[in-house]
Amino acid sequence: MALLDVNGIQFNYSDKELYKGISFKINPGEHCVLVGSNGSGKTTLLNLIAGELRPDAGSITLEPHVTFSYLDQQLKVAQNIPCYSYLYGVYQDLFKKERRMEQLYEESALRPEQMEKLLEKAMRIGDELLQKGFYSLQEKVGRLTSGLGFQKEDLSKMLAELSSGQREKAYLAKMLLEEKDFLIMDEPTNFLDQEQVAWLSSYLASYPKAFLVVSHDEAFLRKIANVVFCLENQTITRYKLSFDDYLIQHELDAEQYKKNYLAQQRYIKKEEEFIAAHIVRATSARAAKSRRARLAHLDVMEAPGKGIINVTFRFPFSTHVGEKPLKVEALEIGYHGKPLLPPISFLLKKGEKIAVLGQNGVGKTTFIKTILGQLEKISGSYTFLEGTKINYYGQDDYIDLNLSPFEFLHQQFPDLDNTALRSALGTVGVRKELAMRKMKELSGGEVTKARFGAMSLMKSNFLILDEPTNHLDQTAKDALFEAIEAFPGCVILVSHEKDFYDGLVDYEIHF
Repeated sequence: MALLDVNGIQFNYSDKELYKGISFKINPGEHCVLVGSNGSGKTTLLNLIAGELRPDAGSITLEPHVTFSYLDQQLKVAQNIPCYSYLYGVYQDLFKKERRMEQLYEESALRPEQMEKLLEKAMRIGDELLQKGFYSLQEKVGRLTSGLGFQKEDLSKMLAELSSGQREKAYLAKMLLEEKDFLIMDEPTNFLDQEQVAWLSSYLASYPKAFLVVSHDEAFLRKIANVVFCLENQTITRYKLSFDDYLIQHELDAEQYKKNYLAQQRYIKKEEEFIAAHIVRATSARAAKSRRARLAHLDVMEAPGKGIINVTFRFPFSTHVGEKPLKVEALEIGYHGKPLLPPISFLLKKGEKIAVLGQNGVGKTTFIKTILGQLEKISGSYTFLEGTKINYYGQDDYIDLNLSPFEFLHQQFPDLDNTALRSALGTVGVRKELAMRKMKELSGGEVTKARFGAMSLMKSNFLILDEPTNHLDQTAKDALFEAIEAFPGCVILVSHEKDFYDGLVDYEIHF
């Protein structure tokens, strides 16, 4: 019996049809990944499965009593509680049982006539707690939070005090602690460094229950998948294969699809020519009408690669300002006078590109916000040469997702005409009706592209990019690599993807 049964679903955003009646099943214990280009509908499909959206047609059925949890790209959680309370909240029922057990023991001492009965009840609860692993919870939570890179002091902080990356990891940690029958995860590695991705890969590979993961990190998918769903051409194909074997088979299938598409196009052309030549002839009009009826009911194949959108990123350059655009001397960063790191010193020379690396929460984003003047330094100094113009991409910048990409750009550049704004969005792959749809209805990759569309309208000589590859598919990552490589000015790049920054930067700074 399938754990999840998706049957003939269709879904449209305005005039964009995402799926042509797709159907698939997920069985208990299957480790599934969902792949496809940005905008193909992966996040929308997860939202449909999780019940956040309703399909226009078809059905989505979870087996009765199946529990699931969903790690969303834009997860919203109350942040006014300590991290440890948030995580241990998973076990609140067990803590209630423990309190009840202690209460029963206390009552038994006060009520001798009921002692035996009360002790028996308390012991039953104790046995249940033991069976459910209550007395090893601290070890269990500690092992998981350690694997995801939390320090002990992080667990005492309010969620609001954590970095955006740490908060995302807290959401992920709670999901894993819940141990539901079916996990749904959208880009779970976005805020993990390489060690943490390796830990999560190992954890999920041995997870005894089912999951469905969307990710553009192929190395990660390679380690966790035994079923691959490929979403393209408005349909979905199920591969009961390892990820490497899927890549081989998918290439063969794509070649076959192309042949079938061309054959169908030849057939359609031949039939249309016959209809045009015979529809007005008395002797052959019936045959022409019959062929026209067959064509009208033909399931026309999508052109191969129709869903793949060409993307070009660009960062307009202003002018060089000197040989040493940035000098950082004994800079201490942190909060409330408490430094996160030893003093930082380095000199960034003309045209140099560097990667700032380190575990989540170590201070990478804090450093960036400090040199941008958004946070107060503790001590030391940083100096940009006069005339430095910075173009900044922040991983946790607030974006009003109720705006469309067009409105987002128009707010920042009210003096530009509609054509210029549309052109900037079209270049980064946000075209036609996508530009006018609310960003909360777009995929994470499409929102990221819209933000790069805005950056393409600003001349600068210094780029600061904090985790810019989150949510981008491989095609977009390649385009971003080329744009950064071609930029003549200085670049500070924060990234957890070695495959992306390797060969792009002049040197690395490890925090």
